Amino acid sequence: MAINPPAHYLDVCYIIHTAYSDRFYVWQMKYLFTLGIAGAIIALIVLYPHTMISPGELASGHLDLNHNCFACHAPFGGTPNDRCIACHKVSEIGKDTSVNGQGKAKKMQFHERLESQSCVACHSEHQGLNPESMAIGFQHNMLPEKVINNCIDCHAKPTDKLHQQVSASCKSCHNMEDWKLSAKFDHDMLVAADKNNCAQCHEKPGDAFHVASKENCDKCHSTAQWKPATFDHDAYFVLDSEHNVACAICHKNNNYAQYTCYGCHEHTAGNIRSEHIEEGIYEFSNCVSCHKSADEDNIKSEGRSDKHNREGENDD
Repeated sequence: MAINPPAHYLDVCYIIHTAYSDRFYVWQMKYLFTLGIAGAIIALIVLYPHTMISPGELASGHLDLNHNCFACHAPFGGTPNDRCIACHKVSEIGKDTSVNGQGKAKKMQFHERLESQSCVACHSEHQGLNPESMAIGFQHNMLPEKVINNCIDCHAKPTDKLHQQVSASCKSCHNMEDWKLSAKFDHDMLVAADKNNCAQCHEKPGDAFHVASKENCDKCHSTAQWKPATFDHDAYFVLDSEHNVACAICHKNNNYAQYTCYGCHEHTAGNIRSEHIEEGIYEFSNCVSCHKSADEDNIKSEGRSDKHNREGENDD
C-alpha cells in the first residue's frame, strides 16, 4: 500500500537532509584542508630539515653536515650511538680531538668503556661553532675507579707555583661537580714562606680601605674563612661615646691610612699646638698615640719631653 505523506512533510524532510549533507561537506573540506597542511609541513621537514627544524648552529667540526640531518638523526628515533660512531670510532676517540683543536691530542681511553652509554648523555649539538660548547656535564662516575682517582690521566696538572708544590690528591681540594667553586684549599700544605705571602696567589682587594692598609692579611682574615673579617678598630682607637660615626668622618678621601680629628672638634690646629706645647708635648700630629678613646682620663704621655717629665717629678 503506497504511503502518500502530506506535502508539508516532504518539505521538512528535504530541509533536514539538505542541511545534514551541507554539514558533512563542510566537515569533509576542513579535514582535507588540515590533512593537506600537515602533509606539506612533513614534506618540508623531510626535504629541508636543516631549514625547518634546526635549533642552532653546528660545531665547527660538523659544518659539513649542515644539510644532512640524517647523518646524525634517525627519523623519529633521536640520535642513536651508531650514527656517532660511524664517524667517531670508539677506538679512535681522543686521538684526533683536543681542546679547541689545539695542542697535543691525548687519547681518552675511557671512551672504550662507554659503549653502552648514550653519546648525547655527555655531548650535545646545535650549541654554536665552539666545540667546547658540546660538553654537557660529564659523569665521572661512569669511569673506572683507578681513573677517577688519577685526574691527570685526562686533565693536565696546573702549572702555577701553587699546584707545583702540592703533592696531595686533587680530591683533597676539589670535587668532580664543580672544579673551581668547590675548592677547599688547606693552607697548611704550603711552605712557611708562602703562608704569609697571600698576594702570591690572591689578588689584593682594590677598594680604598685595602689599598691604604699596610697590614698583612692575617691581621684581619684567616685562611680557614676569608669572611667575616675581624678588624679590631679598638687597637687603634675605641669608637665609644660620639666617636661611633661613619668612616669618612675621620678618614677623608677614602684614605684609611690617614685620619683627622679636626672635622668634629672645635679646636683649631693653632690651639692644639699651643695647648700641647704648654704641656711639654711637642709631637701631637698623631692624636691616637696618646688619646685612645673619648675618655679624657685615658691619656698616655708618649709625646711629652723628658725635660717636662722631670720637672713634673720635681714639682711633686
